Amino acid sequence: MNIMRMWLTSTTVAFCILTSTGLTSAGDRGLGTEGRQWVAGPQTPPTSTERYPVTAQENVRVAMRDGVQLNSRLLLPTLPEGSARTPCILLINPYGHTSTPDSMLGDLVSRGYAGLHVSARGVGGSGGVAGLYDFYDEDGYDLVEWMAVQPWCNGNVGMIGGSRLGIPQWRTAREGPPHLKAIAPAVACGDCYFDHWYRGGTLPGPGRNQPPLYDIALQHRNFDAFWRERSIIKEDYNAIARRGIPAMVIGGWMDYLTPANIRAYRDFSAAGGQAKLIIGRWPHRTGEGLLPYDMMSYQALWFDHYLKGQDNGINQEPPVLIYVQGADQWRFEKAWPIPDTRAARLYLRALKSGSSTSLNDGSLTGPAPASGEASVSYSYDPVDGPFLATGVSQSQGRLTIDQRPDEAKVLTWTSRALAAPTEISGWMKFNFWASATQTDTDFILQITDVDPDGTSIQVTTGALNAPRYFDRTNPPSLESGKMYQYQMEIEPTSYVFKAGHRIRLDMAGGCKVAPEQPSPQGPGKNPHPSTVTIHEDASHPSYLEFPVIGTALLPTETFDGARLVVDDLVQAGRIRGSKEKLIYGQIDRAAESWKKGRKAKADAQLQALEKQVGSYNPRFIDPMTADRLTAESRRLRTLLTAVRNR
Repeated sequence: MNIMRMWLTSTTVAFCILTSTGLTSAGDRGLGTEGRQWVAGPQTPPTSTERYPVTAQENVRVAMRDGVQLNSRLLLPTLPEGSARTPCILLINPYGHTSTPDSMLGDLVSRGYAGLHVSARGVGGSGGVAGLYDFYDEDGYDLVEWMAVQPWCNGNVGMIGGSRLGIPQWRTAREGPPHLKAIAPAVACGDCYFDHWYRGGTLPGPGRNQPPLYDIALQHRNFDAFWRERSIIKEDYNAIARRGIPAMVIGGWMDYLTPANIRAYRDFSAAGGQAKLIIGRWPHRTGEGLLPYDMMSYQALWFDHYLKGQDNGINQEPPVLIYVQGADQWRFEKAWPIPDTRAARLYLRALKSGSSTSLNDGSLTGPAPASGEASVSYSYDPVDGPFLATGVSQSQGRLTIDQRPDEAKVLTWTSRALAAPTEISGWMKFNFWASATQTDTDFILQITDVDPDGTSIQVTTGALNAPRYFDRTNPPSLESGKMYQYQMEIEPTSYVFKAGHRIRLDMAGGCKVAPEQPSPQGPGKNPHPSTVTIHEDASHPSYLEFPVIGTALLPTETFDGARLVVDDLVQAGRIRGSKEKLIYGQIDRAAESWKKGRKAKADAQLQALEKQVGSYNPRFIDPMTADRLTAESRRLRTLLTAVRNR
């Protein structure tokens, strides 16, 4: 091993990790979130200012248990004579250790760590054969334990890396090397089958459809033993948590792998694992604009605490740090999902929203649909679509162009205008009933933010393959024309919709690449043409569930929703005579009381409405109608009580 050069700690940023501390000017915060723990600005991190020169030793060979030797670069700090041995940081690089700079690793080494940048099998001068996530568990274990007994390591080992360099961290932690003390996976996946290669069970698409890895993945269409070995699922996170290996999980709302990393944090922390989550408005990179500290400082704080034993407060601040889009500010939270999230539903309705030229121009409303409400359909073809550009650019993230040209060819459902800024943070869930003429079909959707001028901008997306929703290992052959119920977990986000804006759900049968998307990543196209029907009647209600933070109410969740129910019943001839005006009047009086802050009076007026409709002569309101009005009033009272108590 020869010392090649002094290592510069100001090298080009590795893995596109940026450390700018600039901050976009703040926008609107969601109603009722003003008192949460917003980050005011940059702060001085409680890290040591002492730095050491770094030397590099090339061609350090490390033998694995099967005799294969991996090539690496060893980075060592030049410490004062007589200094104790230092903790160590491992970076496993499936692209080869000469393919990327060492800046993140080099920064830690300059702070007093030893660092080993290792080429995975078959690349960068390492022996063996490169494959799709092969030997990450065993090689990670062997490297950690080899490092722990070297004369330059004190036995405490951590791991870093982003994207494909982040995947070996979870795999190594699952294997459980005794000397692994902490990890920091960034923009990586644990369950790389469902969250990366076969997103939602759909075929690999842009960014994944190139040999040789694509050819390997295609041999394993379903979640078989091959994928189980290469994926980290809930039981694995439970095991890692029991071993006490802390994890700092990092990603971006605009990134294609971050949904998997956020799911990893959720499952790992739920199992009792020591964890921190940092999510910015980043595509496939991390660090830009991070506050209150930059990314390198957060990384140093994490390993200083867990490898050096420093009491620097990293484990005392709230564990979740997110960038709230729309508000354009960073905020701390106690957990993820956010504990005081309110689940709010908007139902898919055949009512025209008057806001779109789509196939159906449907509505999203608070009240559930009426009986006999019409279903809607689209016909999908793998060549002609309809498609939505739901993939993300690896370098630029989500599309920021107007979606209306694509929306004209797909199904849409749009809410009424929001009365106040409304924060949605977490996983939106789409519960829906669908039937198809094919036994295998995909559902592709996006959520958009509709400006008062009509412009529709993508917020987040989702994808689901119908048979693999039920079983991704042994997917059933679905019956043509039969209705099935599905639940799609839409990719998580943190986003504030402005007052006066609308929320829209778009749905199509496939994903396409837009010209504005360099280096795209997204689902592949299902090869089977199919006519897909979405059902939205009282017996088969389809709805979106929103994770609302704060006290904002979605359009038609409250009194407008009650009026919609009365509208439905009046149009159906179920409310007759003078009772129509009486019911509208009682709802309006309760709404006015609520608006003036007279919460108890509004509740009492709704209770009075329930008594009135139950006492009306069946000639004017039949019992079934009375039951629906009573249920709607009780829904309102429950909702308003919940909001009042927040």
